[in-house]
Formats: sequence, C-alpha cells, structure tokens
Amino acid sequence: MIIVAVHTRRVNPGRPSPESEVPLQAGRMTQGIGRRGGQVLRPTGPWSGAVHEYLRHLEAAGFDGAPRFLGLEGHREVLTFIDGDVPVDPDWRPGTVQRLPAYARSEAALVATATLVRQLHDAARGFRPTSTEYRFVPHPPRQGELVSHGDLGPWNTVYRDGLPVGFIDWDAAGPVDPLVDMAAAAWEFVPLAPPEQLRGAGFGPAPDIAARLRLFVGAYGLDDRSAVAPALQQCRLLAAERIKSAPVDAAEAAEALEHIARELRWLHSVSSQLSR
Repeated sequence: MIIVAVHTRRVNPGRPSPESEVPLQAGRMTQGIGRRGGQVLRPTGPWSGAVHEYLRHLEAAGFDGAPRFLGLEGHREVLTFIDGDVPVDPDWRPGTVQRLPAYARSEAALVATATLVRQLHDAARGFRPTSTEYRFVPHPPRQGELVSHGDLGPWNTVYRDGLPVGFIDWDAAGPVDPLVDMAAAAWEFVPLAPPEQLRGAGFGPAPDIAARLRLFVGAYGLDDRSAVAPALQQCRLLAAERIKSAPVDAAEAAEALEHIARELRWLHSVSSQLSR
C-alpha cells in the first residue's frame, strides 16, 4: 500500500526540489518510496517503461484518477502526489480481508469507485502501446482487452472527503478483459467475503453483499448481470496465476493458492445469490 496522490503542480524532474524527501509507507511489493513536496519517487523495474507510456496516455485522455509521470531520477521514477487518505491496515495478512475505515465502506464510496473504474476503462480504450513489457502479462492487449491498473483495491485508492479520487501504485498495469477487471475491483471494494470476514473488515452486521455488488455493477454501467458470476470466477483464477510472479517462497505461495481455493469454493456456494 502506498500513501500517494496526484498533485498537479509540474516540476522539472531533472532538477531536484529543494524540499527534503520523506519516506512513505512501502507497498505490498515495493520498498524505497519517498515524497518530496508534490512529487513521489519510486524504484523502477523492467516493466516501468510500459507503465510510464500508459500513464502518459491516461493523462492525454483526460483521466484525472492517476498520478502523472514526470520523469526519471537515476533508478527512480518521479510521479505527482495525490493528496488524500489511503486506507492502511497494519494487521493485514494474505488470506484476510483488509480492515476498512467507515468512509471506505459507505455506499457513496462504492458507487464513486465503480464510476472511477469505468472512467479508467473508457480512457484506456483505443490505447495501442509500443512498449508491452508489463510485469505480469508482457504482451500487447488482445482482442477485447484493454490496459488497466492490475491491482485495484482500497489499499491502492486515495480518498478525499470520503470519496475516491485516484488510484496509485500502477506497477501491476497490463492487458486484461475489462469485465474481469471490473469483477476483480468489485471483489475488493464490495468486498466479497463470508460474513465473519466482513465483520473483521469493520462492518457491524454483515452487509447484503448481493445488494452492494448490484450497486457497484450498476454504477459501472454493466447491463448484462449474467456475465458477473463468470467474471468473478475468472478474476480469482487470474489472481492464482499471478502468484507465480509474486516475491514469495514456496510455503507462502502454497498459502496464497489455498486461500484462493477457499475463495472459489465460497464463490460457488453463493453464486446463485450474487447473480440475483
């Protein structure tokens, strides 16, 4: 999780700001992140060039929910900072549901998030990248795919006045079926989990997840609800596939796969409920 955000003041990335750099909390897979005034500095990877091209496209398309790429300083990228709050759960571990503050659990935030995801997808349509060395799916978008964030969830979302204003940490960006990407976002933001896990996430009485899913899907603008259940299954299978590229040892990989297997069994048990 990275507490960053877009601040639209542009600076010359080749001339460091006189403001001192302060460390930011590391993401789930990224260390060494700092903030310097209106800039965020992050380590680059082999995938960064493809991500930078994508961020430049989103900026040109008028999508305001992503940081702007400003340039490079050595082996670090320079991005703009999005001011706001990012839900941080210090007790989160793989296999658990992230504890969410009240503002991130509200129906207003759920609707606004789905709308922001749809705006992202609309901005990405027609993008034909020249650099395709994406971290998890290093290939051009296939028929029906578009490039998206790749790790949408509250931990990568900046909230202001209780509503989402942008997504951060774009290292996992890459081609995806937009319906599956929407389903993956719904899984995390609704969130979809058994009642005991939802109570652990901060909900008092367990919410009506079918109603919250309908709210999210409707705000996204999907008319064919029959496509939701298969997309939810596909998004969990995609999560399992990505474990092979995650920085985990064999035991951690096994634990992650076992967790996804439990999610799939639970999804099967409630699929008729979620399809209503």
